[in-house]
Amino acid sequence: MLNERTGGESSRDEDVPHAPAPGVEQGGFSLVRALRNPRTLTSFALAIALIVFAVRGLDIDIVATWAYMRQANPALYALGFAAFYLTFPMRALRWRLLLRNAQVPIEQGRTSWASLPALTEYVGLSWFANCIVPAKLGDAYRGYLLKRNGGVSFSATFGTIFAERLLDMLCLFTFLVLSAWLVFGTRLPPETNLIFGSGLVLALLIVAGLAGMRFFGPIIRRIVPARFHEVYTSFEQAALSSFRPAILPQLIGFTTVIWLLECLRLFFVIQALSVTSLSLPAIIFVALASSLLTALPLTPGGLAVVEGTVTVVLTTFFAINPNLAIAITLLDRTINFWSVIVIGLVLYIVSKRK
Repeated sequence: MLNERTGGESSRDEDVPHAPAPGVEQGGFSLVRALRNPRTLTSFALAIALIVFAVRGLDIDIVATWAYMRQANPALYALGFAAFYLTFPMRALRWRLLLRNAQVPIEQGRTSWASLPALTEYVGLSWFANCIVPAKLGDAYRGYLLKRNGGVSFSATFGTIFAERLLDMLCLFTFLVLSAWLVFGTRLPPETNLIFGSGLVLALLIVAGLAGMRFFGPIIRRIVPARFHEVYTSFEQAALSSFRPAILPQLIGFTTVIWLLECLRLFFVIQALSVTSLSLPAIIFVALASSLLTALPLTPGGLAVVEGTVTVVLTTFFAINPNLAIAITLLDRTINFWSVIVIGLVLYIVSKRK
């Protein structure tokens, strides 16, 4: 449960401020404490500074931007909203496959803590946490929720989340490269270096981590301190066994659908604003670039980093009017950031599984 309700567990979390995953495993997630954490306050301060810099640097007319946003077609905007929230049960279905493949003991239909609605709720709560605290703490919180409600191993659960992140990064980066090739050909603008560099580094780090466990597992286990040996072994086995060949096509299929829905979100937002100058590959490129930037642990949910970069991409690469570009970005972010905070907060308050 929450730290406010777990008594002595809270102090154990405070003893390890630089180890978010172990801290969350021991004490859960406290909204009040997370918001008071110096790292959270610093990240929000950075986000505010970036927003001010972007507004001034791009010479944004707030009145004109608001006028564009007010003209958005509500039905098309609602379709973008629906496309985004369809990704949550899809992510839960994929996670359940990973958990079963890793032999994490869950039973479909017999245990409410591992049902599809429950797993979807865990995913939603983890996204809420990622939107208000930096360093992707929500991923650890999701592992904690499954441990707390089902008594399963936190390290094994976290291993499946690691495998999930690998699937996401490989699929996202592949689609990003393909869409960029369709838009720009072989001559990528230098301004895309941040986007592709970030994606490549993240993908390589996760692949290297998985490959390291696969080929150097015995060496790593000898290096790991004895008190963490069981924890690491459980994490390694879950991460590696998540990719058994039998369900790999299903995992790829779910991941592909998830990212197509993410692209549909932005497509409907752009259609809602009656923007016709962006081709479908261009929309896919912008949507995936936006999603990639949320993975960078700079600010909660990529706040300000996503808004600034996507606006620059729209204005620089596709000659979109700056005020319209920021209107597109802000409308999109009301779906994949601000609505997650609002709906996630309600879920966090009423949930019996948190």
